Amino acid sequence: KKELLEDKVVSAAFEKAADSRVLGSQRTHDWRRRAAELAARQNFLQVRCADVVYVVGWRLERGKDQFTGKDDVSPRETPVLDVGGGPGWACQWYVDRFAD
Repeated sequence: KKELLEDKVVSAAFEKAADSRVLGSQRTHDWRRRAAELAARQNFLQVRCADVVYVVGWRLERGKDQFTGKDDVSPRETPVLDVGGGPGWACQWYVDRFAD
């Protein structure tokens, strides 16, 4: 399982999504660990080839961090795609597929 989740395709998608999701002060030395706690990489596998994605998740309030939705950050650091947690990463990967 870990070998698959650390694959170069998953890792490249993770870094690209992080550029849109982990902004400003949230990009701390441990942001990758915090994203892993959201099971973010597993969500990539769920949407990689999906035709449609329906997501049930919590919405990020502007000015709250994308990891917990509770900690204050600059409003500019709230991702544009404002779905929180692991589902937010899944949404980001789905959108990223069409952005290139």
